Amino acid sequence: MKGKIPASIDEYIESFPEATRKILEQVRATVRKAAPKAEEAIKYAMPTYDMNGNLVHFAAFTNHIGFYPTPAGTDEFK
Repeated sequence: MKGKIPASIDEYIESFPEATRKILEQVRATVRKAAPKAEEAIKYAMPTYDMNGNLVHFAAFTNHIGFYPTPAGTDEFK
């Protein structure tokens, strides 16, 4: 997504082609399963999961999906 910051993770995902959307939905489902109490947000223009601080961010690019756990997120997923 270039230019406009999305209002929600749904809006972020919808801005990509179908093949990318499928991968983003898989990432989203995995994070939700691992941290069901985490709240969804958009931070730094990326989907973010927050639970007592940022747990993880992810983002789509032309040739890859970036997955960015924070130190708190790394501990949460152990």
